[in-house]
Amino acid sequence: MNRQELRDKCREMGIPFTSKDTNNQLTEKIRLKKMKNETKEGNITAEQIAEWKKKSPTGKIHRLAVKDKDGNSIVGYLKPPGREIKATALSMFSQHKLLECGEFIRDNCWLGGDERLKIKGDIADSAAIKASGIVEFLEAELGEV
Repeated sequence: MNRQELRDKCREMGIPFTSKDTNNQLTEKIRLKKMKNETKEGNITAEQIAEWKKKSPTGKIHRLAVKDKDGNSIVGYLKPPGREIKATALSMFSQHKLLECGEFIRDNCWLGGDERLKIKGDIADSAAIKASGIVEFLEAELGEV
């Protein structure tokens, strides 16, 4: 595509651009927007996962899967929780609010995937319980000397 066609495509897709954007920059903006739209629809590609990994401070993302009553896997992806998310989730956990803790982590670390993991009864509850396990601790000891 030439520059004008790329600009027209950006306008059509609601992508902001400047007159200084190169063909490569416009093409990249279109590619990223398409990936974002596919993610909202639950279509996660290997390319999207690679993008998320690049943006993750740890270079990792988490795959959350729940099987429905027919045995079909329902999949979503979570980023690693930051300190604020961990602190709030652990506060809920210490109050024995395991479901709320998992919902908080799932909803605040959500990258994309099947929306049923967030809204559909038993599926969402199972996803929340599983998401609460995202916070990991290293073995530690505390004692007097």
